[in-house]
Amino acid sequence: MNLRGTLDLSALGIYIHSITVAIVIGFSITLTIIEFLGIRKKDASYIRLAKQLSLVIAIAFVFGAATGTLVEFGLVQVWNGVILAIGSFFFTPLFLELVAFTIEATLLVALLYTWDKFKNPWTHWMITVTYTAGALFSGLLITSVNSWMQAPWGTGEIVKIIYPWAPVYGPTAININFLITVKEVLVSTRVNFAASGASIINPTILNTLFSSYGELLKDPWVSLTSPYALTSIVHQLLATTVVGVFWIAGALAYKGLRKKEKRDYYLRLFKTVALIGSILLIIQGIEGHEQGLMIYIYQPTKFAMISGLEKSGPYVPAGLTIFGDPNYVFKGFDYLLQMSENHPNPSLKIGGVSVKEIALADTLKALEKLPLVKTLYEVKIGLAALSLLISLIIISSFTFKKFWRGKERILLYGGLIMFFVAPAIAGLGWAVREIGRKPWTVYGLLYPEELVTPNPIGPEVTLTIIGGLILGLLITFTTIYLVLKKPPRFLKIGDE
Repeated sequence: MNLRGTLDLSALGIYIHSITVAIVIGFSITLTIIEFLGIRKKDASYIRLAKQLSLVIAIAFVFGAATGTLVEFGLVQVWNGVILAIGSFFFTPLFLELVAFTIEATLLVALLYTWDKFKNPWTHWMITVTYTAGALFSGLLITSVNSWMQAPWGTGEIVKIIYPWAPVYGPTAININFLITVKEVLVSTRVNFAASGASIINPTILNTLFSSYGELLKDPWVSLTSPYALTSIVHQLLATTVVGVFWIAGALAYKGLRKKEKRDYYLRLFKTVALIGSILLIIQGIEGHEQGLMIYIYQPTKFAMISGLEKSGPYVPAGLTIFGDPNYVFKGFDYLLQMSENHPNPSLKIGGVSVKEIALADTLKALEKLPLVKTLYEVKIGLAALSLLISLIIISSFTFKKFWRGKERILLYGGLIMFFVAPAIAGLGWAVREIGRKPWTVYGLLYPEELVTPNPIGPEVTLTIIGGLILGLLITFTTIYLVLKKPPRFLKIGDE
């Protein structure tokens, strides 16, 4: 399999894994709120829904653990060039994520098996809250790893040395000589042998580098302290939660439309869940401004792609939200290429290649992605506008109750639409996020061809992985359907 196929296979695995992540995180937030309302109002229908959600979470968690392991296995086997990053920048968040995952798994079992076991129902709710906090903490840590790949905090001015248009990525928490030597070998291998630079991930070579220069990273916490990471984590977790919440709302809407005799029952539950999703979606939109600001500051090429700025000029949405000026002129690819052409260090070479040549070639590669990224982003914004309208309609049903009396089917259809629109927005957003940092794997620093294994992956292995992922997903959803249709007796869900 070539590099393109490897990237596509990785993307498929991550997108399938993200389905279970959305269920686990989105359903956990909803479960926490619904159980609270059930206890507070002494409403059996809310408790029944909470029990059903806990069951779905447990099933999705198992498949999520399997696909998550596959994704991490891919980091080691397919993307074995990232082992150096895993042992340095990623070590702390990934180690803590394993701790959070263990706590999360233990509490999920406790949550599921202690329904109706306590005289005081708030005791069980505290288990739910703690479990949900663990799920969010786990998501936070994984997102911080991807965020560092977007904006490599702690590398200081090293990226700017290669790309004159790049920002300074925080303090210099790395051993520059160590990283430059690694980069020299990677670039030299890629240019001279047209092969992956992953060959550098060799104990002998790494031990030699360590003996010569000392440790690579001075601050193991640096990937968690980036301002980009903090904003990115909130943005991604909100997006994931919104998807999960609207999947629940959509399922309730479907049941409400299908079962007329129980429409009032499902409508009441739907409105509560849809209100949660609508409020979170609006918060997500507001927070999206902060994410856009971080992209503007730390990812110049991605911002130019999103804005469609082949040439410098105004970009009204960002001009208004960032500077309050719709006519503000943002720097486009013409400026980035000019900066690269007039490189302040044209004689500097890495792996025998001039940094000026590297900067020009990579900026042009990024420019090639502009039409695709801009299109994906615009479709995402269009769907976001539709979702905002539906969310406002849902919220209005709580304020203008008389107006909506007799028109409840409109609300339910809106929920069905959001069942599909919410994941589409999140999926497009992730595509923009990942494609927007190309041609790099770590923005402005490391390329995919430097990190992917040089060993070919045969079609039989590829088909096995794809078939396994799809089969696992089908089994998961089939299990969810069967278990919800006939729940285990210990949950005491009973009839609607």
